[in-house]
Amino acid sequence: MLIDIVRQYLFSRGGMPMEIRLLRERKKELGLTNEQLARMSGVSLGTVNKIFSGATRSPQNDTMNALSAALGLDFDRYRPSARADMICEPVPAYDALKRNGTYTEEDYYNLPDDVRAELLDGYLIFMEAPTVRHQEIVGELYYYIRHHIKGRGGPCKVLLAPVDVRIDNDDGTMLQPDLVVVCDRDKSDGRRINGAPDLVAEVVSPGSRKRDYLVKLNKYWTSGVREYWVVDPDNESVTVYEFGDREENFHIQTYSFRDNVPVGIFDGLSIDFSVFDV
Repeated sequence: MLIDIVRQYLFSRGGMPMEIRLLRERKKELGLTNEQLARMSGVSLGTVNKIFSGATRSPQNDTMNALSAALGLDFDRYRPSARADMICEPVPAYDALKRNGTYTEEDYYNLPDDVRAELLDGYLIFMEAPTVRHQEIVGELYYYIRHHIKGRGGPCKVLLAPVDVRIDNDDGTMLQPDLVVVCDRDKSDGRRINGAPDLVAEVVSPGSRKRDYLVKLNKYWTSGVREYWVVDPDNESVTVYEFGDREENFHIQTYSFRDNVPVGIFDGLSIDFSVFDV
């Protein structure tokens, strides 16, 4: 069961209560300091310090709820639960009658040609140009996956951003993942991908950290993506989420840039990050 997987993952060392260990792991993934988490959650810095130092082992429910909400966690199901409004800043109104949270696919396609953005649950998220290192990592991933697909044949395609993915098949979300693998060619209409790709990879940038680790994780999981990679250049880590078709098949594994990282959707493919010239 999923709870057993999470329990094993969280109690690999030490006797810290499971809920606090889960908070600590999520805070580490997001690269947040105690001060930043205190501001996000409204919990006093002193209380946050005591919880994460182990001085307080049984925080009040209100405190735990505030911290879990700030970190995008749902303890009832031990899975991320996050919304776009948690990470979106106000943006210029392209339509004076609309506000962020109500934008649609029509608004997205009416953006100026020189503006790169994603639409996430009705929120427009404007993206900066990626760094050279970001593009080098994406390029290496594309090369290895494409080479494997070409050698084995079959229907799968690997695509690089910018490519539109209408992940929910509704008009409130249009994403541009850094890399996607799609094995059902009927999901491509020539303009965009409609529905969940088989694999999605996002390379974290300073401005996308919370979005990639929280909101997009939840979005990809619930939409039916089979495998999600979060590549974090600053921490030199690769977190792989294999969602599976049942909760007991859910798996999380974090690798370093010194490791061979297996691609779960393909037999016999692993990517050696140690040879990446990044």
